Order: sequence, then C-alpha cells, then structure tokens
Amino acid sequence: MDPAVSDSVYIRLAGPLQSWAGAAVTGNIVRTEEVPSPRSLRGLLAGAMGYKRDNEMPIWLESTHFTVRQERRAIFVDDFHTINQRTGEEKFRRRLLLAQGMKASSAKNLVFTPDAQGGTSIVNRTYLADTEFIVRITAEGRTEEIDQALRSPRFSTYLGRKAFPAVFPFYLGVGNSELLYQLPTVATRKGQEKALVTIHEFVQNQAIAPFTTEVPAVSNRGTWLKDVGTQLKRRKTVLSA
Repeated sequence: MDPAVSDSVYIRLAGPLQSWAGAAVTGNIVRTEEVPSPRSLRGLLAGAMGYKRDNEMPIWLESTHFTVRQERRAIFVDDFHTINQRTGEEKFRRRLLLAQGMKASSAKNLVFTPDAQGGTSIVNRTYLADTEFIVRITAEGRTEEIDQALRSPRFSTYLGRKAFPAVFPFYLGVGNSELLYQLPTVATRKGQEKALVTIHEFVQNQAIAPFTTEVPAVSNRGTWLKDVGTQLKRRKTVLSA
C-alpha cells in the first residue's frame, strides 16, 4: 500500500516532556529516541482502541504505516534520581511470609530496588523537551476505526510515560496523506511564511534517512488551529451517558 494515495488519520504529539524509550542498557539507564518509533506509536494506538498490555493485538496493527513530521528539533533533558526501599515494605513481606508458613527472615531478600537489591538505586533517564510531532497514520480499510479510537480513546493517551500527557490538540482529523506536506507549522520568527520540518519515514518498522521539506508557516497557534481545521475533517465525538 502506498500511503501517499490513501486517507490517513493525523494526531499531534506535543507537551512539556516526552519519552520514547529505545533499547535500555540496564533497568536504570533509559534513553529516549529523538522521535517516536513505530513500536511506541502502535502501543499508543492500541491503548486508544482499548487493548491492555497483555492483550493480543490485531494483526493489521503490525502493518499500519506511521510517518512522523518533526516540527522542531528536541532538547534532550537528563533526569537523575534515586530509588530507595519503601517504608514498611520489609515488615509487610515478613507478615506475608509468616501467614504462608514460611521463614520471616527471607523477607529482607525480597525487598529490592532496580540493580541495587536492598540498597539505593541510582536512576538515569533522558527525556525530550520543547518538541512537537505531527503523526500520519495509514492503514488500508481501517481509517474509520483508527479515527474513532484517537478522537475518543478508551485509555488515556500519553507521550511515552503516563506522567507526560499530550497538550491540546492531540487529535487533528482525517485527510489525504499528502496533507502531511501541506499542513502549516507555527512560525519561530516574525514575518516568516515558510519553515523547514523533518520527515521521518519507516519501512517495515525500520527508519530510513530523514529528510527536510518546506511547509507554510503561520504567526500563532490560533491561526494554525483554524488552518488545520479547514484542511482536515474532524468527526464529532458523541459522549455516551
């Protein structure tokens, strides 16, 4: 399927912080990728459709095509913190072992923090700050189903971590796939009429070399909302009683 000739669903990923975790070295060293991966976006879509982590996902979700338009380059932010044992956890586990007829002395061995059993764990993570993505989602014969899920998610959507909600607007609407290269961006300087954005394509879940393209620039978010609203169809969400 060629996504350039199909209707697609568009969403916007923007917020103070985002975290699209890549491969982890250990449990307490987690780095974010610069852009959301197809795996992360499939998880976001599956959650919006109401699938839980342990549910079997629909087969068609694996072939869903995601294209990410990066509005501006992200700032990587380092987060350093420590994890200590929870107060009273050893006492609770001791009582639980006794109730099960086991030795209470084993409780201490069951209390641990990541990579530092029984001690303080030092955790390093990186996040993305002050960035914004427009994501085009294309799946032949599934446009209406995807649209319904993203405009009225079953589970709350978030930007890689539950603590990082997406700011308004998240759901943008449905339109031709070529609109990815026509939707405006918000200007970074006064009088700017054009701006460069970066397109990240994925073929069989593998990233190919990103490229930049020029799109219209508008002066403020209000104008941007109006322009996007005229180009994309937005179905109204009906709230059930």
